[in-house]
Amino acid sequence: MAASPSGPATIALLGGSAGSLAKARGELDRALAANQGSAQTFGDELFALADALDEDKALARALTNPNREAAAKERLVAQAMAGHFRPAVALAAKIAALRWSKDGDLADVLEELAFDANLADAQAKQVLAAVEAELFEVDAVLRNNRDLRTALGDVVAEPAAKAKLIDQVFAQAVRPETLYLLERVVRHPRGRGIRYALSYIGSLVAARRQRLVVEATSAAPLSRKQADSLTKLLAAEYGRDIQLNVSIDRSVIGGVRLRVGDEVVDGSLFTRFTQLRRDLAA
Repeated sequence: MAASPSGPATIALLGGSAGSLAKARGELDRALAANQGSAQTFGDELFALADALDEDKALARALTNPNREAAAKERLVAQAMAGHFRPAVALAAKIAALRWSKDGDLADVLEELAFDANLADAQAKQVLAAVEAELFEVDAVLRNNRDLRTALGDVVAEPAAKAKLIDQVFAQAVRPETLYLLERVVRHPRGRGIRYALSYIGSLVAARRQRLVVEATSAAPLSRKQADSLTKLLAAEYGRDIQLNVSIDRSVIGGVRLRVGDEVVDGSLFTRFTQLRRDLAA
């Protein structure tokens, strides 16, 4: 991890990597909006690539080499992820093609996006707040149980054994979404203690909960340009970051019907025609 254990629980990137992280987050949001119901799959795939880069330093150097063309990096990712979920491969290729200041930055970002994709899955299931509360409760247990902290932080112990211990202690107390995250951080600590890892994930939960989720329904899929434009308009209107989830409903004759929380913002052509007829009949 790029962050210091004494610093904030989030990755801290410098130079070109900092700008690339922001772009990568945008790419993830677009990919999740275009592939509803696949957030956890995206998370699994991005975790797998991050782990591969940790293991294969030559691949990590090749993908972060500023002198290598973006197209060449995309081909390397396609080869490394051959046979995997195609939208995730496309997303990973776009992320790898960005500019990275250090070899390890790309793996750090892929892992953060993988966590965020899993949190987006929990958010879609309306259990993100529960996951956040459970992570806090798990941290409280660890804070008060030195033996458990020591066992889970043992660098010699097999990752599978630590994951089994997590299951034995917490499987009956937390949701599957929370358990998945706990298993991930003990199987792949990447230099972090478990309590630090939980604090890190907690910061990602908080950031995601601050995003305004907008459900958009249209008669046909939105192009990337249309989705980006709509997202910017909504962000300007509400003054918050927007997570745009798009679904298709052929009964929407034109335009887009939007739901923001309990508020329905209906801009469809059908609704405008209905309102016009009402106005004429008045």
